[in-house]
Amino acid sequence: MIEILITIIIIIVLVIFFFSKSSLNDQTAATTYSAEYYRGLNYLLNNEDDKALRIFTDLIDVDSSTIETHLALGGVYRRRGEFDKAILIHQNLLSRPNLDKSIKNQSLYELSKDFFSAGLYDKSEKILLNLKSNKSYYESCNEYLLLTYELSKDWDKAITFSKDLKSDIIRNTPREVLLAQYYCEKAIDYLKDEQLNKTITVLKKAIDVNKSCSRAYKLLFELNIESNPELAFDYLHSLVKINSSFILIVSNDILRLSSTHQNSSLDKKIYDMILKLSTPTLFSPDIYEFMFNYNKFETPSDYISRINANLFTEIYDNLYKTKNDNLSFQNDLLSIIKDNYLSFNCNNCGYSSNSYIWQCPSCNSWETIEPSTISDRVTIDG
Repeated sequence: MIEILITIIIIIVLVIFFFSKSSLNDQTAATTYSAEYYRGLNYLLNNEDDKALRIFTDLIDVDSSTIETHLALGGVYRRRGEFDKAILIHQNLLSRPNLDKSIKNQSLYELSKDFFSAGLYDKSEKILLNLKSNKSYYESCNEYLLLTYELSKDWDKAITFSKDLKSDIIRNTPREVLLAQYYCEKAIDYLKDEQLNKTITVLKKAIDVNKSCSRAYKLLFELNIESNPELAFDYLHSLVKINSSFILIVSNDILRLSSTHQNSSLDKKIYDMILKLSTPTLFSPDIYEFMFNYNKFETPSDYISRINANLFTEIYDNLYKTKNDNLSFQNDLLSIIKDNYLSFNCNNCGYSSNSYIWQCPSCNSWETIEPSTISDRVTIDG
């Protein structure tokens, strides 16, 4: 009897020891796992993707049911451009039975971003349209949907969708600005198909939506340069009143308007408009040459005094007055200044371009491109 009792006690002690050891091992593993997980997150926050990737991949091997690790790993793959791996991870996560609803929505949202980043816009759109009914994802889904329509150049969908939105600000941009841009994009498509009447109609819709739509006025100005100089000037005047920087941006077209028609009355209107609306820094080599010619091949003193805050105003004037003296270095300087005078930068992300564009290809922002002159760049560099 005593032997049986001793045996039972030994068994109980062994069982307690076994379970205590097992529990201790689990706690140790959990502690180690937790430390590694947070170390991986720290790497993510510091943009050290390679280190984070190694840690999260190891954790997947240790415990493949860890949801947070899947989401983090998928995000890393997407940032690295390995979209197929990101898609696979999020799809595997969604295939799990009894997945919590909030985790499912988060996984769907991440998967939609995977598809979007991979250029699979139709698949991304399908998920986003279903997910936008969730209040937590409403705004972000709308932003991605509009961006999807923009990048896929589906302007009809972009117009319809933005009209139905409740928010007046989308991606930090007023809705009417976006709508007007979409109408302008549609006008460009009509113009490529040589449907001039539809082009003009849609451009006027853009102005109806946004009275300050520079792009619509600019396009209408360009469309009328050859056929209707008076109407072209009216659109030019409206454009420059909205933003005087367009004197720089459309300077070549201003010269084209003048040279095409060679009308002194029209040239006088252009001359007066430039004097009235130019700001003290708004010097342009092309505009200077127009003003010089209009002033009977003499220094346009009114223009020079008006544009007196630009470093290159007097420099260009002095060089231009002596350009016929057969001094090659002066002519070379004039050419260098004229050819390199103007560039364009996005005030949102810093993207640089040699031509004016309406949507930044780097950050996808609208109307954030601004002209930058040599004078601006010298001031910045100095």
